[in-house]
Amino acid sequence: MGKFLLGVLVGGIITVLVIVICALAIGKIFSTKQPTVAANSALVLSLSGEVPEAAPVGFDIPFLQTQPTPTVRDIWTSLHEAATDNRVKALVIQPRMLLIGWARLEEIRQDILDFKKSGKPVYAFLQGPGSREYYLATAADKIFLPPDDMLDVK
Repeated sequence: MGKFLLGVLVGGIITVLVIVICALAIGKIFSTKQPTVAANSALVLSLSGEVPEAAPVGFDIPFLQTQPTPTVRDIWTSLHEAATDNRVKALVIQPRMLLIGWARLEEIRQDILDFKKSGKPVYAFLQGPGSREYYLATAADKIFLPPDDMLDVK
């Protein structure tokens, strides 16, 4: 009789945990709020590491999620929407330790040049840049680098 009651208790606890996790996951799916953009804002494009072509396919666990990495498509969409949005007045790019190929880098750079056609200024802020970061920054109107930092271009 004791084992039976212990089994019922453990089963009940597991059932409640599964229901709570499912409820949180469903709540997360339906509570996607769009970010708000204030007047006279600047779009900050902070890129580091790998920038994938498309989002990886997988099941997200509600409590263990990390900030999703922006994809090339996300960057393209953001830049095209910001170019036509009157609330966005400028673009600031902050590339850092990029681990992407030159073709993908050229595609992102071309998207930045397309954004510039809207007449809005583009600024680049570099920290410890290498060739990839500098190449991306050459699409900007102005490039800023801390005075004690070195430009490592080969």
